[in-house]
Amino acid sequence: MKSLKESFEKEGYVIVDVLTQPEIDHFRGIMDDLLSPKIEATDKRVRSSSFQHLGDEIASFGQEARQYYFHLLTKPGTEPIHHAFYNPVILKVVEEIIGPNLIINNASILAANAGTSYSLGWHRDIIQIPQEEIEDWLFSKERFHNSVQINLPLVDENSLWIVPRSHNRPNTPEENEAFQGSKHYAPVGVEMPGGMPVPLKAGQAVIYNNNLIHRGYTKTMEVPRRTLHMGYHSAAHPPTWHFYLLNASLLTPEYLQRLNPTMQRMMNEYLECKRQYPKMSDTWKYDYNFPGQAAN
Repeated sequence: MKSLKESFEKEGYVIVDVLTQPEIDHFRGIMDDLLSPKIEATDKRVRSSSFQHLGDEIASFGQEARQYYFHLLTKPGTEPIHHAFYNPVILKVVEEIIGPNLIINNASILAANAGTSYSLGWHRDIIQIPQEEIEDWLFSKERFHNSVQINLPLVDENSLWIVPRSHNRPNTPEENEAFQGSKHYAPVGVEMPGGMPVPLKAGQAVIYNNNLIHRGYTKTMEVPRRTLHMGYHSAAHPPTWHFYLLNASLLTPEYLQRLNPTMQRMMNEYLECKRQYPKMSDTWKYDYNFPGQAAN
């Protein structure tokens, strides 16, 4: 029987049971409180795209019929849900996969009202890298990708779609055709060879390699989406470009004092790593990923 690490390295993802029903209800109550008051959008047209990384304010939830993506660790008022991001089951599995001394680099929620149609183009999480600097060795088996991304839904869902085993190889010719010349996003609505949904029960987490070809898609959400979304890397290795997602300038001493001791420690570890690795643009350089090795 394969270990979680072996399955993750081969397939690019694993699914793990994380939350009990009381824990699901607990976090669902907190999330619903954060998203109150509920606002029903009057315009429910299906958009040509549904990009999420817009720096949304939680108070704006529901004003549009789309999925919202809220970063939490830099938003005062979100402290009641922060303990979700140091769940011992999650941390144990992630450490087994990528190594010890985890640094958190994303703690967010994905939320949408029932009736929302959601479609995000197929992509790898390399939007931070200029397209002309994206090279095939970034997706090689030889390169250790020091990052994981996690979806932990509080309701049953299948919004994540993936191409299994695509995380440690370049695109195939058929995949390049689907991307239509882009190295960032395929056009919304384009089908990807080998793409499949990842059905999750409430309380199950999918832990996946950010280099996996994936998309978000739900034709129409029958129940409100309420998903915890998080990312980590191991301090035993240099971070990837995903590490720089948090806006560190918002982690002021005054804000850090608002956090509980565990999250305060985690944020201080994040800031120390940022001081050690200040330049995101270094992370996709060959000598950063293969120190002391000549490029082929």
